[in-house]
Amino acid sequence: MTTPLIREWADLRGPDIAALDRARTVVILSCSPLEVHGPHLPVQADLREAEGLVARTAELLHAKHPEMTFVRLPWVWMAADVLPHVGSIKFRPETVAQVLAEIGESLGRQGFRHVWVGSFHGGPRHILALEKGAHDAHRRTGVGMVSVFSLLVKRLTGGSSDLATLLGGIGGITREELKGDSHGGLVETSLLLHLVGQHVDPAYRSLPPRSIELDLVERGLPPMQKGEKATFVELLRSLPLKQQYYERETYAGAPARASAELGAQYLDVLATEAAAALSELWTGRIGPADCHSPLWPLRHLLMNDTFGRVFDRVVRTRESPV
Repeated sequence: MTTPLIREWADLRGPDIAALDRARTVVILSCSPLEVHGPHLPVQADLREAEGLVARTAELLHAKHPEMTFVRLPWVWMAADVLPHVGSIKFRPETVAQVLAEIGESLGRQGFRHVWVGSFHGGPRHILALEKGAHDAHRRTGVGMVSVFSLLVKRLTGGSSDLATLLGGIGGITREELKGDSHGGLVETSLLLHLVGQHVDPAYRSLPPRSIELDLVERGLPPMQKGEKATFVELLRSLPLKQQYYERETYAGAPARASAELGAQYLDVLATEAAAALSELWTGRIGPADCHSPLWPLRHLLMNDTFGRVFDRVVRTRESPV
């Protein structure tokens, strides 16, 4: 019988796990929310995207490094910064970080050296929670635990969830057309059509384009940023604007233009970038300290419970149902 490329931890027996070569085994898990993504996508969207990205990345890595063994833990459906709409499940950032840290510590005590955490959720406090959990596990046990999503955010978007520069031009969709496509829009709808198309409501074809910038124009307000890269002041101003937008809306982008074919191409591009970065990690050219996102210096502020409560109270325009 051929051994699958990714072995499922939950299907293995104790002796199987004990026999794994710790130096050549990568334990992978996905940590993303159950969260509302428009009226057309399943709440498991981010989890499916994370798992799809992990699977394709593992294929590419194994082709380059055949010595690697991949074992996947069941996904962890936890996240901070979820959309405040019925159907989303919300956790405190510190809770997410603590759960991941304890998973990593347990694996570290069992001798595993490589633990890679995947995600597809762009909430800033969630990104930091992934990093803090991995950082704490590494600090306590020495396990090489990293947030793959944070590494990609660092390399590809400079700290945002905007994939326009990377994915623009694919399938005739320009970079300009992808600007603001950050949640349940063309990119995510395409990915979900490719990965779990049976769970996508066909009504996506009739959804109008929506975005935070378009919303600001309609309300006669200035744009979030004027230049190609946001200033620190513009970044701070964008936080409440995004929060207030998602109190009213459940998607941002143009889902009507999505297709499964685009989703397959997007996934391949993202996986190629992930495999290139993780190949450097695997071969020791970079280490866990090099895998933090640009948000990492703000962790003490953004992950502070008091700051979170005050921020939510100040910027929200209605009581959150979650």
